[in-house]
Amino acid sequence: MAGKQVGNIRQQIDLFGKEDEALGQTPSVLSRPVQRKTLTQGLDQDLTQLEKEINRLTELVRQKTETVSRKSQELYELQYGERRQKTEEELVAEIQLLQSQVERTKEITGVSIQKYSKETDETGKNSHLEVEGSVLGNQFSVQFDVEIPEEENCVAIRNLNLLVEDSILKKLHDPLLQLSDNNALGSFFSLMEQFSRWNIYRQETFHHFTEKYPDIVSTDSDEETVLLLQNPQISESLTLCVMWSFTIDPLCRFHPDLRLKVIVHKQLLEADQENVIKEAPQMFQKMVDLYGIERGIDAMVQLMSGG
Repeated sequence: MAGKQVGNIRQQIDLFGKEDEALGQTPSVLSRPVQRKTLTQGLDQDLTQLEKEINRLTELVRQKTETVSRKSQELYELQYGERRQKTEEELVAEIQLLQSQVERTKEITGVSIQKYSKETDETGKNSHLEVEGSVLGNQFSVQFDVEIPEEENCVAIRNLNLLVEDSILKKLHDPLLQLSDNNALGSFFSLMEQFSRWNIYRQETFHHFTEKYPDIVSTDSDEETVLLLQNPQISESLTLCVMWSFTIDPLCRFHPDLRLKVIVHKQLLEADQENVIKEAPQMFQKMVDLYGIERGIDAMVQLMSGG
């Protein structure tokens, strides 16, 4: 019985291989788990190294993919996008379109920009701007600061400084000062546009009547907004003055003001039995309201000429 047990034990030992016998050693059953643990550690190291290599290759593939995508996008933009090399015909067409838009803007607003500069601080939220140009021929220069508040979606204008010609400053001093204090840049351009159009229209109208009726119509040498109507053949004691001025309301809005003033000697006024001279201002205002400025002035010219 004991002999069989010994044989079984030897058979179990032989199952682990003959290599141990060649070394003259008799390994025990307890030695095998130690060898298996060593093998497992080697596999773990290999797997860890393999995972690192896979991660490295994956990152390289990702980088290469991004590079290829970026290069492809750049090539597409160069060939088809805004960065592509444009032909001479396309450049000429774009310049012509830009010029057309500038002229259209100038025609609508009367504003022509001749010089523009902008300085922005490091934060990118505060800028100082200087703009020079003209509004229907009247020169201007504006300087102001622009601030973009962090919690607001609009810009704020600060420190508005307005510069205009002396002749305009003389007529618009108070409203321009008010607009500057209120940083009302848009209202400044609106006021300049309305004033300039009024001034051009008045000059053209006065010129028309002085050319058409040179013996009766003349302009006042001291006040350019006054048109004088006189008929020396009848009497120099009667003068009709077409006074074409303007008013500015508290909101700095422009309003043309056209009135007729009669300068007449007392004796001639007393001789006017039908009150034609006395009622001339009311008649003129009614003609202007119904038929326009030109018809109103023409009616007064006919009155002076006896037509």
